[in-house]
Amino acid sequence: MTSTTATTTYTSQPLYGGAIKGLIPKGWLDASNLRQIPDHQELYLSPTTLSTLIYEINEYVPDSKSQETLSKHSDLFASATGGITTQIQDRETLDKAAILYHILDVHDSDNVSKDTIQFRTPIMSVPHRDQWRGGRVYTGSVSLGSANPVAKDGVLCRFVVVRLEEQGSDLVVWGNVPVKEFLERGDEDGLRVEEGVVGGCVEGLVGDEDGFVVVDWDLFG
Repeated sequence: MTSTTATTTYTSQPLYGGAIKGLIPKGWLDASNLRQIPDHQELYLSPTTLSTLIYEINEYVPDSKSQETLSKHSDLFASATGGITTQIQDRETLDKAAILYHILDVHDSDNVSKDTIQFRTPIMSVPHRDQWRGGRVYTGSVSLGSANPVAKDGVLCRFVVVRLEEQGSDLVVWGNVPVKEFLERGDEDGLRVEEGVVGGCVEGLVGDEDGFVVVDWDLFG
């Protein structure tokens, strides 16, 4: 199966020994052929830039940890400032706080602000939702390394998160584009193209029926 967005082709790739199928941009390199990768990760590298695509299986962030994260960073959540009034809003806010927890787990919290992080509302209707056994799906973006999204030392990150509460796991995909590599050489057009490549792949995981599929649920053992 292949998927094409604009001029970029994405190919279906078996991950974790074939237990999951995901998309990668055509021609990107499996980093495990170059160096050791942690068992919970799959890492793919652009053959021409420093951009990366990372699949991760993380432990499910419990509501207690989400609430703690929310309390520390309530300014990042618009719904938190006006008060949580419904169970649906509460669930969504806690899920977004869990995603922020994953972001902060690998990045300095000083690099994330309400101006540099965006969440899409939960994606409740996607072609292969049933194949995720009710997993709650979110996408979004965050600029890391600076409060300025186009700062030369920043990284633009697109993500998709599937929260699998029953399996005790969060499936996370990070698509990372280092801004510095492009802006230092004055290649703003190249930066936009690269953002499109990574963003298209992340969106394809959600929008394509065969984009992101769990084949063997025993992976979560």
